[in-house]
Amino acid sequence: MTNLILKNKNGDQVEIDLSSGATVTGLHIGGEDVIKYPLKEDDPKKGYPSALLFPFPNRIKDGTYSFEEKEYTLELNDLDSQNAIHGFVAFESFDLISHTPSKLVAQYKYDGYKEGYPFPFEFTVTYALKENTLNLTAEVLNTGEGNMPVGFAWHPYFGFNSNAVGEMTVKVPRRKKLELSDRFIPTSEFEIERSEVIKLKNTILDDVYTLENEVDVSEIELRWKKKKLKVSQKAGKNKLNYFILHTPASRDSIAIEPQSCNTNAFNNGEGLIILKKGKKTKFEISVSVEG
Repeated sequence: MTNLILKNKNGDQVEIDLSSGATVTGLHIGGEDVIKYPLKEDDPKKGYPSALLFPFPNRIKDGTYSFEEKEYTLELNDLDSQNAIHGFVAFESFDLISHTPSKLVAQYKYDGYKEGYPFPFEFTVTYALKENTLNLTAEVLNTGEGNMPVGFAWHPYFGFNSNAVGEMTVKVPRRKKLELSDRFIPTSEFEIERSEVIKLKNTILDDVYTLENEVDVSEIELRWKKKKLKVSQKAGKNKLNYFILHTPASRDSIAIEPQSCNTNAFNNGEGLIILKKGKKTKFEISVSVEG
């Protein structure tokens, strides 16, 4: 493990493991420990905690897709449902580009060696610590000779000092809840859900949503006593217009996952970004604590 630490004068701190996907392994902001990592002590990769998911988030059905009239096959790393899941950047080693007391830039370069995804790129992540806030920016550069299909998500599990999630509520925006098959692949069905505060006591969540209203920034709030943790995602064209809520069996955290596209986007095209040669795209997320 190669953990680097960012700190500020406010006492906020973030720990980042460059050797395993530039993953956030600890986050203390606003006087609270708010990241659950790992989910299982004997298997830090289990559940992809805090992972950066690229070049696709969530599942690709059967691990196969067609792009520009050519068929591709990805590794089936979700054996239970026989799908490909969460891309392949999550546990790769990143290079350190720059590091100041409160800001870190790291990069992963991919040369296109995988037959199932032969599209070279540079993936750069920036973590910047402000007062009571962590800002995350992920930027992708297409370094290949043609177009490439792109999807991204961040997969953090949030809580307050490992307290039971049943003591908390989550405020979510107006959204479409997307119906999933028994293999967790979207059907064409959906249900409109209003903006609301959901009590997490006795509530199990494992759902994919797309934003219903056009906004520049979408916010989800996790509330506990007088504390409020806010996850903000930059929305709009080719931005983060989807999210996932998931409560693990441990009931001591909730995954709030900003996402750029739907599950199985390489096949259904929903939210899929086609990045041209030499072009960049950027995704922006922030986490803050109030109270």
